[in-house]
Amino acid sequence: MFQIITNPIKWSSLPALLIGCVFSQYAVSYELLVNSLFCLSAVAFSVQWAVRSGEYFWAAAFVGIAVLFSPLLLVVKIFLLLGLVCVVTLATLVAAFQTQPAVDPAFLSGE
Repeated sequence: MFQIITNPIKWSSLPALLIGCVFSQYAVSYELLVNSLFCLSAVAFSVQWAVRSGEYFWAAAFVGIAVLFSPLLLVVKIFLLLGLVCVVTLATLVAAFQTQPAVDPAFLSGE
């Protein structure tokens, strides 16, 4: 039952955020408020749903949206995204090169 509810929410939340961000230019006088709203909603959704369910690709997408639409300077946003890419790359390398436990030769020969 939970999977039936989360699939439509998952597939509609990211496009809804992106479409809403496209129309945020029409709210120029409320730009800081609108960008903060998109930033907070992306972070809240990513923390609540994506990380807890193990959907790390979606979590990274929502964190990218949060950084992109945060009310920070462009230089700070670029360095935050570069830092995020470095952390994800490091986590991938650590997971790929973890040592595996040694297999007992007696177990392999069937003795």
